[in-house]
Amino acid sequence: MEIHDVDSPEAALPPINIDSEPVQEFEVRLVIWRTRDIEMMDVEGTSDVFVRAFFDAEDDQTTDTHWRCQSGEASFNYRLIFPVKS
Repeated sequence: MEIHDVDSPEAALPPINIDSEPVQEFEVRLVIWRTRDIEMMDVEGTSDVFVRAFFDAEDDQTTDTHWRCQSGEASFNYRLIFPVKS
């Protein structure tokens, strides 16, 4: 390690900021339009289709439910909004 004299040119340089970046807040917007190829899960050949999304399992969000879907396709126009800090 080299130590510079107070009168050296390096001593006149401005200090370097080594602070951490400030926390920034964002929104993640997830748009769910439709599903396809959903397996029929009950004995009647239907499924109750919904979408669940999360970044943290304690803060999950779900769409509405399409009850008794027979085709494996459900149509949504749903937006899930997640606040995120980075």
